Amino acid sequence: MLPVAFLVAAVALAQAELKTPCDYCGELLRKSDGKIQLFTSDEMKSKATHKQDISGPIKQWDIKGTAIVDVLVAPDGHVVCTKSLIGHPLVRKSVEDALSQWKFAPAGVGYRKVAYVGRMEFTLCNISCGQSGPSMTILK
Repeated sequence: MLPVAFLVAAVALAQAELKTPCDYCGELLRKSDGKIQLFTSDEMKSKATHKQDISGPIKQWDIKGTAIVDVLVAPDGHVVCTKSLIGHPLVRKSVEDALSQWKFAPAGVGYRKVAYVGRMEFTLCNISCGQSGPSMTILK
C-alpha cells in the first residue's frame, strides 16, 4: 500500500502548479509561457558546484527512504531555501540541512542572473537495498 501512496503523491506533485519553496520577491527563471522553470533532480545535481553530504547519526541508521525537496537558488548560486515534499521527517530534515549548504551555477536571462527552482530526489538506504547496495549519501 505504501508504494501506491508514494506514486499517487508523486503524480499529484507533478500536476500541481509550481510555487517557490519559500517567499521570494526577486526575478525567477521562467519558461516562454510565463510559468516557473523547474529543473529536474539530475539537472540540479549537474549544476551543483559545491555539495555537502548529510551528517550525524542518520548515516548509521537502518532505514530506507526517499526525500523529494524543492530548492530555490539565488542569482549568485547560493541556496535561498528548501522545502521537503516527500519523505520521512528525519530523512527530510537531514537532506534539507545538507542542501542548504550546496552551491549551484547561476542561471541567467540574457546578461542578468536570476533565481531558479529545482526539484531534487534522494534515496537513502542502509537496509534491504537490493542490488544497488547501501547508500547513505546525497552526493551521487
